[in-house]
Amino acid sequence: LMSGHSLGGTCASSLVEAYEKTAQKYQALVVMGSYVTDQAVEGFSTPVLTLGAELDGGLGRPGNILTSLESSDKAALAEGELNSKWQLTNKPVSILPKLDHSSFCPGFRVPGDVYPADTDNATAMTLISHHVASFLHLHTPQPKEIVDDSVSVLEGGMRWTREELLRPYTEALALELSRDGKTAPWCAVAQDYIAGLKHRNDSARLHIAHNAYTTTDSNFEHSRVKYLTRSDELYLNISAHDAPYGTGPTGIATSCLRPSLEVGCKLASADRIAEQLRVPSSSYTNTSTCMDINNLAVKTAFDLLNRTEAGRSAIARYHKRGRGVCLEKDHSPLGNIGPLFVKGRLSIKDNGTCLVVSSMSLGPTPLKSLLFPGVQYCKLLSPARIMDYIMIDSLKSKSGCLNVGP
Repeated sequence: LMSGHSLGGTCASSLVEAYEKTAQKYQALVVMGSYVTDQAVEGFSTPVLTLGAELDGGLGRPGNILTSLESSDKAALAEGELNSKWQLTNKPVSILPKLDHSSFCPGFRVPGDVYPADTDNATAMTLISHHVASFLHLHTPQPKEIVDDSVSVLEGGMRWTREELLRPYTEALALELSRDGKTAPWCAVAQDYIAGLKHRNDSARLHIAHNAYTTTDSNFEHSRVKYLTRSDELYLNISAHDAPYGTGPTGIATSCLRPSLEVGCKLASADRIAEQLRVPSSSYTNTSTCMDINNLAVKTAFDLLNRTEAGRSAIARYHKRGRGVCLEKDHSPLGNIGPLFVKGRLSIKDNGTCLVVSSMSLGPTPLKSLLFPGVQYCKLLSPARIMDYIMIDSLKSKSGCLNVGP
């Protein structure tokens, strides 16, 4: 057996891989607050238990470990079903409740962690040892009752991880990009909000005919908002693009953040929609801003968390220990120039008191503008991004993925 914690888990993973095709290969691997190379659990030949902590403040935070779980689940479905004995024996991934990164090494406070954990060291050690022992029991000769108990422990851990802790998170991520990778649902939500229609019968006549997710800045720049009115119904074409964290030479500092840095949306303005639907000014509002949608993103994050017991616990912890979110007014590119909007970014900074967010916006442009009339563009906060903050970084003195700071 090989095991490792944090950076030691990464080293242990590399060592196990190096010996996989030799006579001295390892029988199993346990990584704690860590993950195998590229989180590619599916293709990892040696059986591996991945243990995370609900309050891990660094690279092993729940939103990042989700990638390992998805890889494990993909392998499990190829073999039969989720939570099968095959998956629990070969590729279990569990995040342990109320533990932090430091819980795996009692007596030592890891810099940059959520500290203290929400449980004592004795309880944490019991939980860790139960999962590790259960995994090892499945790789050694044991009586049936011990095997059955081990399967139960690992299955319970995976179910809690997937269905309680990470379900709200995956639902929030799905608002950034649909499962087929073709649309950005949050931009459709934003378009409905920007429309500002006060009556349901008017809202029912507005349809998002095409919500195109563009994969590059160039494609996003050259996408256009289009509309078609037919039989008193309005059909819109809108477009979207996101910007990921963790890229480039300095990407390691933000690589633990699974959500997008921003969700860019090109939308039709409220005035354009009202014009095409022939809605009087008294029946709609045209004053909604990108900041208003960011406020909706915060509300959506809380609403999704409130759907599970683990999510409700995260909300209670945030209200007790967390730092706030400060939404500021939108900022615009120089001269309201379209390409500069595309190249610009949502501003999201942690000042030590709160997470300060300001959207880049363009418009709403006048209906008679000679260039892109009747549109409103926004670089928006993702509900998943704010959820990650609620769950982890709000509980620290400063946001960050690395083991630095107090």
